[in-house]
Amino acid sequence: MTPAKGDAPETPRKRPVRRKAPANRPALLGAIDIGSSAMRMNIAEYTPDTPIRILEELTHPVSTGADTFRHGRILPETLFSICSILDDFLRLLDDYGVPNRRAVASSAVREASNREILVDRIRHNSGLDLEVLDAIEESRIIYQALLPWLRQRQGSYSLALNLGGGSTEIMILRGDDLQTGGSRRLGTSRLFHSAATGGSHTRAERLETIAANIVRSTREAYQEYNISHFFLVNRLLYRAFLSDPTAVRHKRDFILSADMVRERTRQASRLSPLEVGTLFNMGLAEVEILIPALLILDNFVEASGVDEITFTDTEMLSGLLLEMAMVLRGENPLMAFRRQMVRSARAVGEQYMYDRTHARLVTDFSLSLFDSLKEMLDLGEKDKLLLELAAVLHDIGMYVNEHDHHRHSSYLVKWSDIVGLNESDRNLTSQIVYFHRLEMPSRDHPEYMALSRRDQLRVGKLAGILRLADVLDRGHRQTVKDMRAEITGGKLILYLQIAGDLGIIMDELPKKADLIEQMTGLQVVLRRELPGTQVQ
Repeated sequence: MTPAKGDAPETPRKRPVRRKAPANRPALLGAIDIGSSAMRMNIAEYTPDTPIRILEELTHPVSTGADTFRHGRILPETLFSICSILDDFLRLLDDYGVPNRRAVASSAVREASNREILVDRIRHNSGLDLEVLDAIEESRIIYQALLPWLRQRQGSYSLALNLGGGSTEIMILRGDDLQTGGSRRLGTSRLFHSAATGGSHTRAERLETIAANIVRSTREAYQEYNISHFFLVNRLLYRAFLSDPTAVRHKRDFILSADMVRERTRQASRLSPLEVGTLFNMGLAEVEILIPALLILDNFVEASGVDEITFTDTEMLSGLLLEMAMVLRGENPLMAFRRQMVRSARAVGEQYMYDRTHARLVTDFSLSLFDSLKEMLDLGEKDKLLLELAAVLHDIGMYVNEHDHHRHSSYLVKWSDIVGLNESDRNLTSQIVYFHRLEMPSRDHPEYMALSRRDQLRVGKLAGILRLADVLDRGHRQTVKDMRAEITGGKLILYLQIAGDLGIIMDELPKKADLIEQMTGLQVVLRRELPGTQVQ
C-alpha cells in the first residue's frame, strides 16, 4: 500500500471543498485517525434520517508511538510513512468523491517534539489540515459516540474509559450527564515501551507495577460515586473478547461479567506471548499491545468494583463521523457539548471549594451583559461559552490565597481538565480570568502577548464583561438580585434590583468598568430598578 520513497508527492493536493449534499442524496464522509500504532480511515455515507453507514474501513500499522514514547519525536522514516499512507488514503477518498474530510492525531503525535513538522508536511503534500487533539477533545468526541448507551442508564453512575495508545480518558457520568473527567498518561503503546528497559525486574513485572501505580492514582476521580457500570472504548480489547461465548450481545456491542474478564486476564498473565495470541486469536505484533491493555483493564475493573463491562464498538473514527454529520445538519459539536463542559467547570470549582452562589450570580450577570453587547462587540456563541466557563471559575484561586487570587485562578484554569476544552481555548479562558480583577491587559503580560491580536481583543472584550459582572456581587453579599442592561445615548445603563444601597458597588465601579468602557466607548451607569417593575 505504501509507495516507494521516490513516489512521495511533491506538489500540494488541491484542498477539498466542504459542501452539503443535496437532501435526497447521501453525504460522503471520510475520517482519518493517526494513532500510536496504526493509521485508520473510515469512509461512510450519511443521510439525516438513517444511521451512518460505513463503506470502507482501512488500517495500516505505523510506529508513531514507538518513536514518541522512546525517543520523544517522530523519526524521519516514520514521518515519511505517515505521509505516504495518508496519500494512499486520500487517493481512495478522491476515487469515492468524498468532499467532507477530517484527519486527527492523538497522544503519540501530540507529545512529539517535532509534531509541527508532521502537520506542515501533511498540509504541504495534501492540503489537509491535521488536527492534533487534546486529550480533553478526545473525551468530547467519544462522549458523542457513547450517547445512545448513556441515555439508557439515566439515574445510575457509569465509568467510561477511552483506553488509547498513549493516554486514557476517564469520564464519570450519571446517565448522559458528565459528573467529572480527566486524562492520564497511561496507554497501551506507552506502557509497552515504558517497560522495555530499566531495573532488574522482568518486563511483565514492570508492566504490572506501572499499570497498578497509575490506575491507583486515578481512584480519587471516581471513589465518591457509586459506579454500577463500566463502558470500555478500545478496539483491540473489543476484538479480543468479541467471540467470548458468555457475552450478552446488543447489536455490535456486548457485555461481559467483570469476574470473567479478570479470570481471562489472569490466565493470559501465565502464558507466553505465543499462547496469548492463540487464546485471543491474534498475531504476535498485536499481542505486544494486548498484554498491557489487559493489565490496564484489569486494574481499572478492580479499582472501580463494577460487576459488568460493556465492550463498545465505539472508537475515535465513529465519534469523528458523528461530529461531521452534526456539522452537515448545521449543528456545532462544541456547543452541543456545552452543558457537559459547564458541569465539568463546576466540578473543578468544587475541587477548589469555590463560592458557588457568587459564581452563579456572576455567571448570570455575565451572560446577560453578553447578550446586550454581543452585536456591538462582534462576539459569537463560542465567545459566550468561554465567558461562561471563566465566570464559573474566576475566583477558584481563593483556594490558594486571597491575595492576587486572579493570578492563582488563571493558573488553575490553565492546568485543569475541563472536558471538551482544548489547550488553546483553555489558555483564552485562563487569560479572561486573569484580567477579571484590577490589572489591565498590556505588554507587561507575556501570556497575553503570546496570543494573536484577534485573541487579545477577544480576551479584552470578555474580561471587560466579567469584571463588570463581578462588581455587581462585590463582597459576595448577593445584594443585587437581578439586572438588565440597556444601551442608549452612549451609555450602558444597568438597571438593578437590589436589596440595600449601591454604595459599595459604586465605590468599586470605576475600577471594574474601565475595560468594558475602553472596548465599547460606552459609559457604564447604574440605576436602581423602579419599584413594581421586573428585570427581564
